[in-house]
Order: sequence, then structure tokens, then C-alpha cells
Amino acid sequence: MATTARSASALEELNLTATKPRSLWGDAWRRLRRNKAAMLGITVVLLYVLVALAAPWLAPKNPVAQTSNNSLRPPIWVTDNPNRQPNPEHLLGTDTNGRDILSRLIFATRVSLIVGVVPQLIIVVIGVGVGLVAGFRGGWVDNLLMRLTEIVASFPDLLFIITLTVAFRETLFGKAFNGLLLIFTALAVVGWTSLARLVRGQVLSLKEKEFVEAARALGIPTSRILVRHILPNTLAPIIVAVSFSIPSLILAEAILTFLGVGMRPSVDPANPLPTSLGQMMTDGFNNLSSGPWMLLFPVLMLSTLVISFTFLGDGLRDALDPRDAGR
Repeated sequence: MATTARSASALEELNLTATKPRSLWGDAWRRLRRNKAAMLGITVVLLYVLVALAAPWLAPKNPVAQTSNNSLRPPIWVTDNPNRQPNPEHLLGTDTNGRDILSRLIFATRVSLIVGVVPQLIIVVIGVGVGLVAGFRGGWVDNLLMRLTEIVASFPDLLFIITLTVAFRETLFGKAFNGLLLIFTALAVVGWTSLARLVRGQVLSLKEKEFVEAARALGIPTSRILVRHILPNTLAPIIVAVSFSIPSLILAEAILTFLGVGMRPSVDPANPLPTSLGQMMTDGFNNLSSGPWMLLFPVLMLSTLVISFTFLGDGLRDALDPRDAGR
């Protein structure tokens, strides 16, 4: 009898486990794992993050240390140039000042990831805040915030960023963190508008739902309704938008630095952000006749990082889009 009872209990528990529905996020993760391109993107992005965090230990040389009579050394596998033989101590060669290219690439990864993440956090705070308030309040508040959003969005992004960085480049604010603080601000000032519109559209469709009406009828404060009920239901499109926005920010920093209005070069050995991929692309372009590798390596790293984030964003869009749930 006891054995039969235990068997029945175990069978009942197994049936309950088998019929337990998956959560929305669990189902999205299951679909994301099926996407091989997205998983490859996640792997590459995590690899870049680990490289950036462990840069002081992974870099074989000091990225700003200059060695005399050691400039423009080719990678170790390029041996057909009798005038510039490779140096075994520098796997990827050296630049015009004799600095190790591999070490500079490792440290430049930090700048790309920081530029992709820090301004994005500011953009999320501003864009989500404006979108939530405009969509939920409606009326003159919505009109005011949306007109402000349209005014900011009407400026050409790159031109506005260049104007802002040039105007404040020589100030104390423009010199902070090798110019990165100014770049963060410039990117965030023009980058929040699309996210604000996205969140506003989501809120307009959610605020008429039954669970929001029930929360209002119970007298729950507006701030709590926004944070506890509406915001969690807008996270899926926000996550997708962020994953696509990060590579755009990384490219924008590289373009600004390549044009000479981005990050400032550093010669401080203790600086944790001595260079960026944009600076290395500029150096490689200026010395293209001496060898393509100085330009090739930063371009490959930048392209790989941007494509990986794009793959991840595409996978997240497919995984979190309810219309794809039945596929």
C-alpha cells in the first residue's frame, strides 16, 4: 500500500512538472538558443568583454611604451620585406612609434565596449522616462514631450555630435577621461529620441489594458503602475532596441576619432584607456603605404564586434517578438 501511494505521488508530481507552463522569458531563451547566429554573437561579445576586463594581464607589452629603432615592424608571418623584418616580441607588429599593436588592440577593446554601454545607459534612462510619462499622461504633457523629441531628432546626428565635440573639446569637460565624457554626452543627447518614441507607443497600447484599469480602480499610485505593471511589459522591445543601438554607438565613436574629434591619444603608462580602435584606424590609414596590417587589425576587431552585436540583436528580436512564438 505504501509503495503504491509513493508511486502515485511521484507520478502526480511528474505530471505536474510536465504540464507546468514555461514563463515568457524562459520561452524566449529557448528560442534564442535555437538561433546559431545569435549564440555565436553572444559568445564573441562575451569573449571581447573578458579580453577588456583582463587587458592588463593579457597585453604582452605596455600599450604606450615606445621602442626606438622598432617602428613599423610587420607581423611575425610577414617576412618578404628585407627593410623591415618582424620582431618575435611583437606578434602583430608595431606602429610608427614602436608601440606593440597587439597590446593596443587589447586595450582598445575597453574603449569600444565602454562607449557602447555607458551612453546607452544614459539613453535608456532618458528615453524610457520620456516615453513612459508621455504615453501614460497624454494630453499637453504628451504633446510637449513629443515636440521636444521631434526637435532633437530633426538635427543630423553625426553633424550635431561633431559640432558639440568641437565646441567643448578644449574645455575641462572636453578633456575629461581623454575626451570620452564629452563623447558620452554627445551620443546620449541625440540618441534617446527613437527609444522614447518606441516606449511611448508601447505605453499607449498597454495603458488601456484590463490589468492597468484594475490597478487604477484599486487606487494604486501612478508611479507604481508605471514601474510595476507597464514597464515590465515594455522590456522586450527595449532590450531589442538596446542590442541594436550598442553597435551604432561603437561605430560612432570610431568615426569621430577617425575624423580627429573623438578620443584623445594618451602617453600615460598608467592610463587604463590609452587608445581606441578609431585612433588605431587613423594611424593605419596614415601609414597605409608601409603595410596594410596597421589598418587591417583594428578594422577586423571593430567589424567583428559590431556584427556580433547585430547577430545578437536579430536573435533577441526573433526570440522576444510574440508573433514568432509559434514558429
